[in-house]
Amino acid sequence: RPPVRRRNAPGGSRFPCGPLRAMGLADMDALTLLELAWFCIDATTHLTLELAYLYLALTVTPERSDTLFGGVWRLYGVADARWAVRDVDVIVVELVTVVLIGPLCVLAIYGVLRNAPWRHLLVALISAIELVGGWYTFAPEWFSGNANLVGTDKPVEHFIYLWFMNGLWVVIPLVLLWNSSARIVAACERAKMNTAPAHLVPAAPAPRGWAVVASWTFLAAYVVLVPAVLLTAEPVPVRA
Repeated sequence: RPPVRRRNAPGGSRFPCGPLRAMGLADMDALTLLELAWFCIDATTHLTLELAYLYLALTVTPERSDTLFGGVWRLYGVADARWAVRDVDVIVVELVTVVLIGPLCVLAIYGVLRNAPWRHLLVALISAIELVGGWYTFAPEWFSGNANLVGTDKPVEHFIYLWFMNGLWVVIPLVLLWNSSARIVAACERAKMNTAPAHLVPAAPAPRGWAVVASWTFLAAYVVLVPAVLLTAEPVPVRA
């Protein structure tokens, strides 16, 4: 069936943008567009960068690879040394994100484009797993004295590589989990009150406007900063 025209979500507003209208996205509110943009970035990250890490970690390791992705992970390894080598904890987390979350993000993109109600279950699931994955990635370091977080004394590596690049996978999943969980709860309330007048059915307590604006700002900064860092950082030599 054709995509359903959607009304503004609570806390959301439309972008009156010509290119969006040309792509058929003009009816999406800011929160729905955030979902779409995020899962495009999320799927690309899991199915390219992190897939490459898995391959390299299970073969020659990034620190000994002269490939493009080997160079990217050696550069990130300046902040977190585990990503330049074969680290079992990182491999276990990345197996889940690459094999499970990557394809689910592609499915979520389809659900957003079709305005499918079932996508909210999927968005909540993906977001929760992303948050747990972040915890399992960094909690062992925090409890063991940050032995591998070697960039904490360097401003760029500490604040951009460790905090900003990883913080994105906390901020946006939290906002999307909040939104989809609210929609699911509201749908259950409507089902329970199906005989009540429409004006008595509670609306979904969707994320506030500030949360959506903050998420878009974070995402836009990420899209600008990551290429800037990759293009201007001094390459890390391949280990012999």
